[in-house]
Amino acid sequence: MMTLRQAGLAAALWAAFLYGGTAWAATVTAEGAAPLDAGRAAARELAIQDALEQAALKTGARIESSETLSQGRYAETGSLTASPLNGKVTIVNEYSAGGLYHVKVAVNTGDAVNASRQGNAASSACVPADGRVFRRRLVTTWFAVKDPADASDLSALSSGLPGVLAERLARSRSLSVLNAGGVGVLPDPRMADPHAGSDNVRQIGAREGAQFVVAGRVVSTAVTSRFLRPTLFESNNTSQQGVYYSGPLSGILGGAVKYRPTERQFDMEVWLYDALSGAVLLNERMSVLARGNILPDNPVPFASAAFWSSDYGRAIDPLFERAATTLENTIACIPFSAKVVEVEPGGRSYINAGSLDGLKVGDKLLLYKPRGRAAGDQPGLGVPETLAGTLSIVQVQPGLAIGVSEGRAAESGDIVRYQPRR
Repeated sequence: MMTLRQAGLAAALWAAFLYGGTAWAATVTAEGAAPLDAGRAAARELAIQDALEQAALKTGARIESSETLSQGRYAETGSLTASPLNGKVTIVNEYSAGGLYHVKVAVNTGDAVNASRQGNAASSACVPADGRVFRRRLVTTWFAVKDPADASDLSALSSGLPGVLAERLARSRSLSVLNAGGVGVLPDPRMADPHAGSDNVRQIGAREGAQFVVAGRVVSTAVTSRFLRPTLFESNNTSQQGVYYSGPLSGILGGAVKYRPTERQFDMEVWLYDALSGAVLLNERMSVLARGNILPDNPVPFASAAFWSSDYGRAIDPLFERAATTLENTIACIPFSAKVVEVEPGGRSYINAGSLDGLKVGDKLLLYKPRGRAAGDQPGLGVPETLAGTLSIVQVQPGLAIGVSEGRAAESGDIVRYQPRR
């Protein structure tokens, strides 16, 4: 005879099987709802999120259960978790009734499958559907060098590298970039974990009014290969390894067989932070192997004209283009955010972004309230937030905007985000 536990688990498995059977469907529909307490715009966004979660449950679910026996008492817990759902989302219907806002969505999962099969690189750019372009404020900071001895011929590498990234990122019309190459985010430059810099990132973001901070470290600039090369008319007074002729006329001929570097790597990690929460958004390692005349006889400043004209510089140049593109594409996928810096007694709120950042009178921004400490006691994961309402922009200046809130009143330190109309 089937026990109550077995019956419940069987029912859940049967439901998951039925839901999972629709995973092959090209279009999945579901309806979500949310209370109107925080205002219509916030309720709409929450209802869409609820509908997407319901749609995800229809495409598959994972069942987890556990049993415990404590002091003679039996207990069982279980959970049903939705599978990830990707595809084009269309709002089919929306209405308000009984203090709730209802949204019905249709998710075309076939679009996601086709895009992945075609390897559509353009999808990574996350271009907003409404075409709005905001200028996100970004700060580039100091890069630590793991092995300074290997980079002794590249003076100013730590401060010059963020300058190169800042210059290339500034070409984007969606970024406003500040180079702070003399400022580091890690408490100790010998540290390798980007999460350790989250507290400093938030301070830099607050001081500069930035949404993002870029940092990282140079892992290696080591020579990886050498080759014997005969030379004439070179001084034997050198520290380079080799076999030198010291016979008659050696001071004139300078004959030798020297070990010359022929391959050298440039290996770096690039970190992208959300400056408002300190969360690590990107940690990507990039490397290139240069060949040729990759170790100049005399040290040259990193990123100087002499550096870029060398074989080493020419090999590294595309690496920085790739880094800038990766950073820009990652940022494009994240909603534009700003911070409430002051609230007047009458309720008008000032935020640290304005017309130069793309804001206009009439814009409605979602208002989020941070909920205390970092998630899981790990600052690098970010800070939990609660969607509390909306902020309607009533006045803009170049560097700031003024808005009035709908729903819960805004407070200094709250975060506002632009969510494209869906």
